Formats: sequence, C-alpha cells, structure tokens
Amino acid sequence: MYVVKDTYLKRYEKESLFKNFLVFFSLLEFLLVFLFLELYHTEKREYRQNLFKTMQVCSYTLECDQFEFDFVSKDEGNPNTLIGNSELYAYFSIPTSEKFYIKILYPQEALKKDIDEIQSGFWIRFILATFLLFITALFFTFYSLKPIRKALQLNDEFIKDILHDFNTPITSMVLNIKMFKDEKGEDPFMQRISHSIDTLLFLQNNLKHFLFHSPSQNENVDVAKLAKGRMDFIANAYPKVIFSFHKENDLFKNTNPDLLSRILDNILSNAAKYNRPKGSVHVVIKKESLFIEDTGKGIENAEKVMQRYYKEQERGLGLGLHIVKKLTTELNIEIKIASTVGVGTTIELDFRHIKEVDS
Repeated sequence: MYVVKDTYLKRYEKESLFKNFLVFFSLLEFLLVFLFLELYHTEKREYRQNLFKTMQVCSYTLECDQFEFDFVSKDEGNPNTLIGNSELYAYFSIPTSEKFYIKILYPQEALKKDIDEIQSGFWIRFILATFLLFITALFFTFYSLKPIRKALQLNDEFIKDILHDFNTPITSMVLNIKMFKDEKGEDPFMQRISHSIDTLLFLQNNLKHFLFHSPSQNENVDVAKLAKGRMDFIANAYPKVIFSFHKENDLFKNTNPDLLSRILDNILSNAAKYNRPKGSVHVVIKKESLFIEDTGKGIENAEKVMQRYYKEQERGLGLGLHIVKKLTTELNIEIKIASTVGVGTTIELDFRHIKEVDS
C-alpha cells in the first residue's frame, strides 16, 4: 500500500486555499475598514465636542494658553457654536456687553497636530487589526479545508491501492504474451494486445506521477520525432485507419516528453476512434505548431469539448480532451480546435510559448 504524503499542499489545494482566503479576508477587511472609518469620524466628533467644552470654560476664566482671544461684533455670527475646519473657533456672550462677543480660536497648527495624532493612532490600530485579521483568516481557511484535504487523501489512498493491485494482472499478461511469442512467434493480434498493455502501463505511470506529485522533468525534445513515434504506436491499435506524417521543419523544445506523449496519445486515439471506415489521420509539423488532422465525424460544440465529462458520442467518458487541456496548460502549449461535422477535425498544438533549444 502506498503511503499518503501530507507534508505539502497540492496545486489545486493551494488554489482553493488562496481563493477561500481571499474571499474571507477581503470580506472581513471591508468590514474592518467600514468600522474604523466610523470610529474615526466618531472620535473626531468627540474631539470637537471636548474642545468646545474647553472653550466654554475658558470663556469665563480667559486663562487658557492654547487658545487665542479676541472681541468681535455680535453681527459676525451666532454664539455657542463651534465653527471652522482648518481652524476652530466659537463666539461666547459677555455678560457686561451688549455689542460684543468674545471669540476663542484654536490655532490651525495646533488643530493639525491633534488631527495628525488621532490619525496616527488610528493607522497603528488599523494595521495591528489587519495583521490579526490576516492570521485569523488564514487559520480558519486552513481549518475549513482540513475535511476536504482528508477526503482527497482517502481518495488518493484508494486510487494508489488500485494501481498497486493492477501490477499483478498486468505482469501476468506481459509474461503470458512473452511466452506465446516464444512459442508461436510474432502474431499481429498479440502485437496489438501488447501495445494495449504498453498503453495501460503508460497511463499507470502518468497516474502515479500525478498522485505522487513528482515535479515535471523537462528536457530537450524533438517534437517531430516524438509525434511520429506516438503516431506509429497508436496506428498499431487501429489498422483500419490510414496514418501519415509530414514535417516541414525541425521542432525542438524544452518540455516534458511524458506529458507531451500523453497529450498526443489522447488526441491521436480520439482521431482514430471517431474516424470513418478507411478514414485517415494526418500529423503535420509546420513552423512552431503540430497539427493533427482527421476525416472523422467532427465536433458539434468545439468550445465545450474540453470540459470535463462532456461528450458527443456514446463511447468514452468525456475525459480525454479535458486531460489534454490540463496538460497543455501545464506545459504552456496553446491548443486550438477547428471542426466541421461530417468532414473532420484539426487540432493544433502551438509551441511558440515554450523555449526553443538547439537541435
């Protein structure tokens, strides 16, 4: 039985973690900003009210150094009201005067200093609250993903056990085919069975690669040579379909040959599987692209064909081209599909975004 490795997050788990954290943190941060804005305006109002109360007291004593005093006509404004923004002042009645108010002014420099101190205090508290919110959001995001991770790990364990159990019947078939060849010699039917077993082993290795999350090993790949080899391999399983290959130029890229082989196998097998009797599959290398053209049934909805489980035929599970899309994205290969129902399909693999290597 394979052992589940739980020391790091898988790619889709990282994506899920990031998206959940982003939504959770953004929502809480929005609420935090709204709360702090309300608190800031509340504190400014309280500051103005306290300043006005101090002015009222000073209007009796006239012994407050932080204020400036003056006498103004009663025509200039209403008493007992705090006025201004850049500087604050108020008028207060003088019991012994019917013509003048006393004006108490809080200077602009002092007001600016007080407001700056209020803002600085709020910024410090806001940054600390955001940091605590970040830690809290990260904790709860990990916590919410824990049951999902556990379910996925159990699923991985099950698949790995099945892969392990595949080894016995596959090994038995390989040995029996070898014994048959030693006794009877080469046989075209046994050769096709042998190729099918090779395909099973290839898919098993790719699935192990995916489950164990081993990093993709890129190397210098002769794309034309690899495509020709995979075409010949698939052609053995479809003797009634005519396969042909043509290259206008060499194409060498630094990529993963195993994943590229899987892409080609899926496309080529679909081209053969859904072809008409005595139909053809033509593989072409031209400039930075690889074209796979077939004379099959065609695709009605080319824009949907790479969606998971989407299929237009009774055969298959609707996973082949979905897997192709995932692998081409991983290898940074652009894939294009052009299809006409009843005429055929052309799939282009564009390698222009992959680093080219010297041949």
